[in-house]
Amino acid sequence: MNCLLSYLLLLVTYFIIAELNAYRIVCYYQSWAIYRPSKGLFNIADIDSSLCTHHVYAFAGVNSNGDVTIGDSYADIDLGGFSKFNAMRNQNPSIKTMIAIGGAGASSQTFSKVINDPNKRNAFANNIVNFVQKYGFNGADIDWEYPAAFGGPASDKSAFVELVKQLRSLFNQHGYILSAAVSAGVDTIDPGYDAPGLSQYLDFINVMTYDMHGSWESKTGENSPLYAGPSDTSDFERTLNVDYAMKYWIKKGAPASKLNLGMGSYGNTFTLQSSSNNGVGAPSTGPGKAGPYTQGAGVLAYNEICEQHNAGQWTQYWNADQKCIYASNGNQWVGFDNIAAVKIKAQYIKNNGLGGAMIWSIDMDDFRNTCGDGKYPLLNTIKTYIA
Repeated sequence: MNCLLSYLLLLVTYFIIAELNAYRIVCYYQSWAIYRPSKGLFNIADIDSSLCTHHVYAFAGVNSNGDVTIGDSYADIDLGGFSKFNAMRNQNPSIKTMIAIGGAGASSQTFSKVINDPNKRNAFANNIVNFVQKYGFNGADIDWEYPAAFGGPASDKSAFVELVKQLRSLFNQHGYILSAAVSAGVDTIDPGYDAPGLSQYLDFINVMTYDMHGSWESKTGENSPLYAGPSDTSDFERTLNVDYAMKYWIKKGAPASKLNLGMGSYGNTFTLQSSSNNGVGAPSTGPGKAGPYTQGAGVLAYNEICEQHNAGQWTQYWNADQKCIYASNGNQWVGFDNIAAVKIKAQYIKNNGLGGAMIWSIDMDDFRNTCGDGKYPLLNTIKTYIA
């Protein structure tokens, strides 16, 4: 009997340790991907739930009263987006589903007004709980872009901690998961985030370590460089990389184990000033041309890039300094992560004791295997190398 008890204790200990050592893979899903044309169209049925530990539905919003608002009632409710998303747990009970509240399209000023008002903040917190409960999610991801930015007061920083503190208490009553998507820019981190305060109440933190460079600048730059490169000549430019951002969050007081390193399944594009000058840091005149599926200037999804590359439209160059890739086609330029770059980042997660990976977003990977590297080549690489 004693031997059996010892064996059971060892078995329980093994599973506890295995769980503690497991890495998170947090996958955002853009609900508007259902409107993309042709091979870019992405439905919830296209999600391979086995590749992620946490699936996050983007987005719900917040109004000035502190109500949680539906982002797209046709996609989310009429077409059953919420219910289908959460029904993935029927096939894979090990996954968790979450609702992201906010996003780049949400009003930072609205967040600020609600969260700085104790009554509205209380209403918002309770409304988040009710929303998660009503639609059957396992938790919520707060994606405020960004506290104390766009004219927001300095009090945003402490008010954000008060919100997640209140949510933590409410979420604990239901066993819900609480996370936040946060900036990777030091100019936003310093005024907007109390890293130790947020870490105390959040289950994990998704650091958006992409969009380091884009067509808002006058020269080309990688979307998500792991390290600084030769074209980063100023002190600020040398902060615009994954390594600096992750270490800065740790330096500010966030435990490494709570941080998920963000990876982009897309590239930021530029139009070159001269097609003969096509390296990193080359002069540019604006965003690159829109892709056939994402249909927005300045961005190409990975499936668009690899499909066009296979058709001979891009010449690719490995960026050894920054551990990522860029490509050019005439006066068009794109910086992005390929399979090799994602593999290096996955190893970086392990080497630095981080909690896991986050990808924005699952629907921009090559989910149809159009390019011949298998379905979800980026996501599969992440899973393989941080397992």
